Amino acid sequence: MRASMALLSILSLTAAFPAAQVRTSKTLDIYVVDVEGGNATLFVSPSGESVLIDSGNGGAAAPRDADRIMAAVKEAGLTQIDNLITTHWHGDHFGGMAELASRVPIRNFIDHGGNVQPAAAADDFLQKVYPPLYAKSKRTIAKPGDKIAIAGLDWRVVSAAGATIKTPLPGAGKLNPYCASFKPQEVDKTENAQSVGSVIAFGKFRAVHLGDVTWNKEFELMCPSNRIGTVDLLVVSHHAQAISNS
Repeated sequence: MRASMALLSILSLTAAFPAAQVRTSKTLDIYVVDVEGGNATLFVSPSGESVLIDSGNGGAAAPRDADRIMAAVKEAGLTQIDNLITTHWHGDHFGGMAELASRVPIRNFIDHGGNVQPAAAADDFLQKVYPPLYAKSKRTIAKPGDKIAIAGLDWRVVSAAGATIKTPLPGAGKLNPYCASFKPQEVDKTENAQSVGSVIAFGKFRAVHLGDVTWNKEFELMCPSNRIGTVDLLVVSHHAQAISNS
């Protein structure tokens, strides 16, 4: 049964709307798509504008993951993806991109820049596959502090390319008592630490999605003062591994 499900979960702040209906609701809808070990999270604002974070696995799994993402796209009543954030260059986060782009228009490709962890699949993708995809639309290199323009949402980039925001977000910046017991781990030199992380505000509701950001980078975001502040929803980082989620 699980393998046949397009969505692992659908989170809506109020009742979801039928897929065939013209979007008139005032909800923020978040679709966490089951791409079996990778990541694909679709945000749809009340205006109908969309952000997809990551595009699932590549190889033989790419058609399966694209199918599941497209099920969420259709459920949301979308005809395009306005923004695709690729958090980092690991295959379970960008692998399904080309397959997905062949099925639905993607207007803005967002990433942290070049790959810092050389790997044949990622390097080949960045050199040969990715440029023709964003040549048809737009590519944005994310930097901490950037805002992604989506009507009805306040979308802030809080980490990218190994850097983090230095100025607290609105309402944040209080001293964090949990920092006193923090113990750093070995410095992460992989793509995980390069992840594009986002804090999304919809009215008083706040969510955080940090990709695969690891332990020490979380410290930079939240210690000694918490520059992110409190949130209502944490999309658990890095597949819930212990080298993240400090």
